[in-house]
Amino acid sequence: MDELNGNQADANELTAVRDLLSMPGPSPDVVDSGRARLLGALAVGVPREEPARRSRWWAPVRNGLIGAAAAAALALAVALPSGSLVRISPDPVVSGPAGPSARQILLAAASAMARAPSDGAYWRTRVVSGQLILSPDRGYVIRRESTREIWLSKQDGGRDRWTGRYLGAEPATPQDETAWRAAGSPSSWQYPADVSGLGRVPSKALVESAPGEPRTGPHRVGWRNADGILTKQLVSWKALRSIPSDPTRLRAFLVARIAQEYGAYVGREMEAELRESCLEIISGLPVSPEARSSAYQILASMPSMKAEGEVTDPLGRTGQALSYQVVTDGRLSDERFVIDPASGLPLAVETKSTTKVADGRDVETGTFTAYQEIGWTDQTPTH
Repeated sequence: MDELNGNQADANELTAVRDLLSMPGPSPDVVDSGRARLLGALAVGVPREEPARRSRWWAPVRNGLIGAAAAAALALAVALPSGSLVRISPDPVVSGPAGPSARQILLAAASAMARAPSDGAYWRTRVVSGQLILSPDRGYVIRRESTREIWLSKQDGGRDRWTGRYLGAEPATPQDETAWRAAGSPSSWQYPADVSGLGRVPSKALVESAPGEPRTGPHRVGWRNADGILTKQLVSWKALRSIPSDPTRLRAFLVARIAQEYGAYVGREMEAELRESCLEIISGLPVSPEARSSAYQILASMPSMKAEGEVTDPLGRTGQALSYQVVTDGRLSDERFVIDPASGLPLAVETKSTTKVADGRDVETGTFTAYQEIGWTDQTPTH
């Protein structure tokens, strides 16, 4: 856990990842010819776009990130010192594409994040939150969603705004839809006082299938009653500027905040709390790009982060998934963090656990937060 304290190997590895992101990418023909020919073609390559400028950074998080061929190239580039030549035989024996490790993915994201725009008139975030919950009769899984957007101005008296909307609920899968139809196709679900085992749904909640009306209002600079260590109390712009941007100092800062919050009770859970605080910084706080990059570097030092390869997030976008375990409502759950290493943008955080419905079928329940837009913009709120 002390790898970030001036370790030269980390610096070399991060440099190699940064070099990779500026290298020419393989052409489609090269990808089709197989990984072996890809490695040989890296010395020739094709022109690639320049790193994202503000307009691309601020555009909705893009679809299509690192495919199998690019993942193989990423793994190779990080394994070699920067500037090394790749020498292979004309017909190498290849056992199959090897995906990048969690460390390599996170360092690639750190490198990209360090180059992100650092200023604008507003800090804007838009997320879609969802839950996979069992129906009250435990017959099928319901997926419900809501969206929330926040605009924060650094200027005193700025027009800070939020808007949100409940997007509705429906059966989660075709199998769930069949069970829902067999239950009479209800358009709402009244939950009991005891919702144990049904998923993250409030006691006695009424879940409606129809979307709600948009809501909007003023928003103060701060995040009261949030779950995270950094956002439980009102956070001012002054406090945000005090968050260190150096990995070593940021780690010490977060450890001190976690220990202050939980005291002796944190014990063996320090790494889990540190991970959650880093995710807070990456996905929601308007701190410097260097601080967000450092949060990625801290995550890269954690052995609990496991690479799961390319996945599709809840909004249908592809990205690289990193999994770890968390305790949710007293139960051990699997959580995964989906990111775009090329831009450093987070795509989604998902928590899932397996349970059974009334007919004995295994199903997944859980929650997700999908990040549609994160970053600085010179646009102004329209609501």
